[in-house]
Amino acid sequence: MGKQFKQTLLAFAGTLGLVCATGTAHAIGPLEVAGWELSFSGNVNGFFTSSKCEPDNDGEVVEAGLACGSNGNDRDVTAIQTGLLPSWFGFNAKTTQNDFDIGVTIGYQPGISTNNKIGNGDLNSAFGLNNSNFRQVFLNFGQSSWGTVKIGRDIGIFASDAILSDMTLLGVGTISDLATGGGNTTLGRIGTGYVYADWKAQISWASPNWDGFSMAAGVFSPWGLNGLSGTSATASDIDQKSDTPRLEGKGTYMWEGNYPGKVWVSGLYQSVDSDSGGFDDIDSWGLDAGVKVGMGAFELVAYGYTGDALGTTGYLFDAVDATGDERESKGGYIQGTYKFPGAGTKLGVSYGVSQLDTADGDSSNTDLVDENRSWIVGVYHPLTEALTLVAEYTQTTAEAHSNNEAEEKTLALGAILFY
Repeated sequence: MGKQFKQTLLAFAGTLGLVCATGTAHAIGPLEVAGWELSFSGNVNGFFTSSKCEPDNDGEVVEAGLACGSNGNDRDVTAIQTGLLPSWFGFNAKTTQNDFDIGVTIGYQPGISTNNKIGNGDLNSAFGLNNSNFRQVFLNFGQSSWGTVKIGRDIGIFASDAILSDMTLLGVGTISDLATGGGNTTLGRIGTGYVYADWKAQISWASPNWDGFSMAAGVFSPWGLNGLSGTSATASDIDQKSDTPRLEGKGTYMWEGNYPGKVWVSGLYQSVDSDSGGFDDIDSWGLDAGVKVGMGAFELVAYGYTGDALGTTGYLFDAVDATGDERESKGGYIQGTYKFPGAGTKLGVSYGVSQLDTADGDSSNTDLVDENRSWIVGVYHPLTEALTLVAEYTQTTAEAHSNNEAEEKTLALGAILFY
């Protein structure tokens, strides 16, 4: 499992070097064609999921709540669907010209679920297609003395280590009303421990490794306000300008020895400028920090984040109230795993929470989510080097500032195969 998992995460992170598993990278290839080294890698996964969606009372809503049932509907839902890690086909080409290492990566991510839901329910209908997208399209060039430049679309820098360290990359985690009945991916611990790093148009730079220390920084296309709550300002409410890019950066230190691991700190900043009367410009910022340490067969991950107008679940989601006042975000998760000798079966337990404070323009009794939190227990068994069987139980709770509450209890059974 280690070699295959690491290759897929290498494809995820591109040249940022955001690798969160041990072992030697493996891929189909390389093939030598006209001086270029070509390789292919990816995965296919699928899970049977059974969820109980339970609002405190029928009709009670938690706006932007991630537990299924946050929409007020008490029900049970089953599906066959893709997990947090989308199925993946990655193509990589690299060569050296004029002392520059250059390359290109294109990643295609098809889902297995049908994409045509019946109304707003959980069921699909006939003649549907699957969901698919291209998350990675970038070129890179550099030299070992000063690092690598990336131009294109790839995973963001801020909060990327949080998701790449999440054990539910092999599984499912939270499903939510967003993905009940199927979807291109589930949420894992997105929104219940970290804000989604997402896939972003960027020009970024990654440093060489200086005795364990490395850096990354970049400029990114600015994004606008969005949300899952009816009490938040969105791009349709504020005539936003996009004349300045978003900035993201990170510093990492890694070490070997009896207790190998790494620590990291990352941040982002973007100004959301407004041309609308009555709305001030918004300064969005976020900071996070994490540590991952191995202790023999044990591994511990601890992570936390904070920010203003950062949003929750997705960047700038529900980041400000209806008047444009900034909301504070904070949260984190802790995760422990144990890999049994011999068979290599991994047992993991994690807890995480994402909180969203109200702003001046919010009612003190608003149904806006106060926090999304979850407990996850997972068993990951490598049946072969490439094929891992997965069993997970996730209990997710969404609680509003009004004390409305919803709970999702999900059992997921399936497999993921890396190549």
